[in-house]
Order: sequence, then C-alpha cells, then structure tokens
Amino acid sequence: MDSKPKLTPEAADIFRRLDELGLKQRDLAAALSLEENKISKAKVGERQFKAAEVLRSREWFASVEAKRVPPPKSDHLPLRKAEDGSIPLRHLDMSLSMGDGSSLDNYFEEGVFEFDANLLRLITRAPPERLIVGQGVGDSMFPTLHDQDMVIFDTTQTHLNATDKIWAISLFGAGGIKRLRPVSRSRVLIMSDNPSISDQEVDADDLRILGRVIWSARRH
Repeated sequence: MDSKPKLTPEAADIFRRLDELGLKQRDLAAALSLEENKISKAKVGERQFKAAEVLRSREWFASVEAKRVPPPKSDHLPLRKAEDGSIPLRHLDMSLSMGDGSSLDNYFEEGVFEFDANLLRLITRAPPERLIVGQGVGDSMFPTLHDQDMVIFDTTQTHLNATDKIWAISLFGAGGIKRLRPVSRSRVLIMSDNPSISDQEVDADDLRILGRVIWSARRH
C-alpha cells in the first residue's frame, strides 16, 4: 500500500502557479514569512498550508502577475500622459455588452475620463492603462453604491483572493458590480448589499471577473 503523503488541492495549486511564474520555493517562503524547509515539507505532503497562508499566497501570485502582465493592446482611444494634473482613464458603459461580456472589448466605450493625478496615486499603484471607469446601474448594491454611482476598477486584480470585496463581473454575458465570496473551489456566492435582493450561488465557470472595484463616487 502506498503510504506517501498526498498534496491537498490547495497545495498542488500553489506549487503549480509557482512553476508557471518561474518562481522558487525560497521566494514563496519569503512571501509567506516561513522557513524554506517548511515549503519543502509542504511540497512532499509532510506539511499542510494553513488557510491564511493559502490566501496570502494567492494575493502574492496576483501581485507578481500584475507586475509582469503588459497592458492589453487596444484599438480604442489612446491614453495620453497626465496633463494639467489629470490622468485619462478608459470609460466603459458596463450596462451595454456587445458580446458575451467576458472581455472588456465587449463593452461600449464612452471615451476617456480625466481623473485627478494626485488622488489616483493615493488610491492605487496600478498603471493607469489597467484602470477602468464605469457606473453602477440599479439599486442592488444600495446603500454602498447608488444608481449611476461612478466606480474605478483595477483590471490587474482578476483572481478572487479576497472575501467580500466588490468586483466588476460578467455573469452569463451581463456586466455587473457585486460582492463575491468563494463557497468552494468551483462555486462562488454573488452578494448584493441591498437586503431586499437575494444572494446567488453560481458555478465559477459561469463567472468572469473583470477587475476589483477600488474607488467609488456619488453623483449629485
């Protein structure tokens, strides 16, 4: 009988992504503030990753990917350098999808939005070309977001590595802004802040994460 310890799915996923990104076990150990021998033991199934370590590793992988992924090529309006203290950001109408909604190119582009450069630097370090300005439509996220509130979402963040954050998503081809919570490896809970609207549990394969909402503003 084979008594060799088996890797958990979470551990297998961590080491798979480590290989995909060309990273070393010592890099993972440093990111998790662990001794390198603990990573070696986890690799052969002699140690299990704690839940907090799994979450931290996912956040670390996402940050590494964000630094490596070049801005997507686009036929849309080119982004200029900051002028007069503002930075132009792409402005999309998330309510109008012209495809299956899984790609940002499926949404109607309203042009660019000039955003204060100093404020943007306080909000995020993500490159401006990876930030999208959109609008909330409807009252499903009330009172957090009102109808037609403006949001900025960060397209470098597309992995569900933080529970109950607000994300720009596409579900069955329709764009939306919702809170997300992983239920299992294959199921995700889509939550509305409005208590009158029921939460919805869906298969992860039916959900596309377009980016994480990092800022919002109310229109008066």
